[in-house]
Amino acid sequence: MATRLIDIAEKAGVSLTTASHVMRGYTKSKIKRETWDHVLKVADELGYRPNAIARSLKIQRTNTIGLYTGYGYHSLRDPFLAEVYTGIQRVCSDLHYDFLVHVDIDGKDPSEIRLRLNDGKVAGLVVHAQSGDPVVAELARIRMPAVAIADRQSMLPSVTADDADGMRQLADYLWSRGHRHIAYLTSHLELASIEARSQTITRLMAERGGRCTVLPFPRLRPAEFLTRMLSTPDHPTALCCWNDYYAYQMVGAALQTGARLPEDIAIVGFDGLLDTLLPARALVTVRVPWEDMAAEASKMLLKLLEGETLPPVTTFPVTLVAGDTA
Repeated sequence: MATRLIDIAEKAGVSLTTASHVMRGYTKSKIKRETWDHVLKVADELGYRPNAIARSLKIQRTNTIGLYTGYGYHSLRDPFLAEVYTGIQRVCSDLHYDFLVHVDIDGKDPSEIRLRLNDGKVAGLVVHAQSGDPVVAELARIRMPAVAIADRQSMLPSVTADDADGMRQLADYLWSRGHRHIAYLTSHLELASIEARSQTITRLMAERGGRCTVLPFPRLRPAEFLTRMLSTPDHPTALCCWNDYYAYQMVGAALQTGARLPEDIAIVGFDGLLDTLLPARALVTVRVPWEDMAAEASKMLLKLLEGETLPPVTTFPVTLVAGDTA
């Protein structure tokens, strides 16, 4: 016969409530450390196994939060996702929650994905998705508890970086070094952060009497792109890349073609996810506290589950990181 909480309480000589708090990891209760340890020892002796399914039926939700990104396959080699995972796991560990990643979305209809996300496995979601992702609209429609991270979703509480201030810091940095014509290398992804950074740097350069040319990032032939650009008259003297990954691709292209950094071309990024594959160069970038933002999104999600009202947007400050590429 399976060990019950009442069995633990009786053998430990404590109340059922105390036994329940200890086994659920409810750290806000005022249970003495020696009592806590004693109850755990008794539970271990009796071979107690908590019934997560029964508990979820009682409180009408699981002790699991999920992550939905809208991109299907996740690679832990992606430094951004690694930061997000770490932040979510940090909070889950502290508050005794589990963390589930949803990846089975390729080729699925948005309503089908919504059913998978809302099948009872998770209590709520941290969301990172492109603008206009129909799954986000489905989640909002059914009032699925969810908090967006990195890119603002108008239908969800969102935790974002201060993209505008980050671009202001980069504009100040580049302008102080004499750059009057820069190129902003953007992405094919439709993300609010990309659009915000592009619009801000373009406006800031124009207000100072400079120029910003917005160009798609040359994913296939960055070295060829750089060579061609540097051979044209009045070419940009600096490349402002949407993120650090793009910036390091262009640093690699400069090394490949022999272009000098920053004499021939200056290169800056955005994220602060510094790549160790190019240790000879220190990228000028803007550091974003992605791990702390993911942790905050997780905490906000748990507050949402408790019925609290959240602000539409929570913005984290960013910091310029000086280097030798610009």
